[in-house]
Amino acid sequence: MEVGDLVDGRGGRVVNPARIDRALAVLDYLAHHHDGRSIKHLSDDLRLPMSSTHDLLQALVDIGAVRLASPRTYTLGPRSIGLALSIVDSVKLRHVARPYLVELCEQLNENVYLAVRSGEDVVYADRYEASQLLSVVIQLGGGRPLHGSAVGKLIAAYNPDLESRALGASRLEQFTPFTLTNRDRLRTEFAAIRDGAYSISDGESVEGIIGLATPIIDASRTVTAAVHISAPRGRLAPDRRPMVLAHMLHTGVLISRHLGAPDDALPDTTLDTVIALEAQRTQTSAS
Repeated sequence: MEVGDLVDGRGGRVVNPARIDRALAVLDYLAHHHDGRSIKHLSDDLRLPMSSTHDLLQALVDIGAVRLASPRTYTLGPRSIGLALSIVDSVKLRHVARPYLVELCEQLNENVYLAVRSGEDVVYADRYEASQLLSVVIQLGGGRPLHGSAVGKLIAAYNPDLESRALGASRLEQFTPFTLTNRDRLRTEFAAIRDGAYSISDGESVEGIIGLATPIIDASRTVTAAVHISAPRGRLAPDRRPMVLAHMLHTGVLISRHLGAPDDALPDTTLDTVIALEAQRTQTSAS
């Protein structure tokens, strides 16, 4: 246990908020001193005891947030730099996507979400709420299952490492009776998502709720984000679903173009194509 950490009533460790604050202060300081700083500089400028500064830096080095650039000089480590770049990318994506997602929300009168990849997880980064009396409101920032949600399946289908992680998991959690836990069926589902450029979760996370997701592609042709809509099954019935998906696909294309995605990387899925794919999917499910 670290000096200064707290202990709860059951003897469990609770990190002292002051220690986290000091760690963030060190990272902020090094972010403004690209050439690095010594322990003495950090201790003096941040008004921290030398021993505490040394222990804190060592802990940050151990997790890759800080690195020792020379025997006496510390700079930001790869983990901090990677996190900073991810934050910048996420902020940029939200800024670019916002007007298109707002327009989609108004067109369809359904809650619209922006989902993004965050490391090995898929999370919701933004939400635009419609005026429906009955709507599905999903918490932002929470991870979504790669096998049991529309956005999880979509982003996994386009990222081989996530697809392998989902298919290789020791256990695929059964959220509802409709969750895909058979690996062969899940592998087929991933291939179908790539073919159609959209994903559907039909009661797989929550019974009675349909989730739809379409890809957002960046300049490197990578799908790390998605447009998402969730609604009660009655509002996304088979006769309306293709139209909603076509609007979502178009929105994803507009955002992708703004992000610099090459035209030949963008899905060319028309309403007629979606209607045909959905008819085939319905027939396959019934057989």
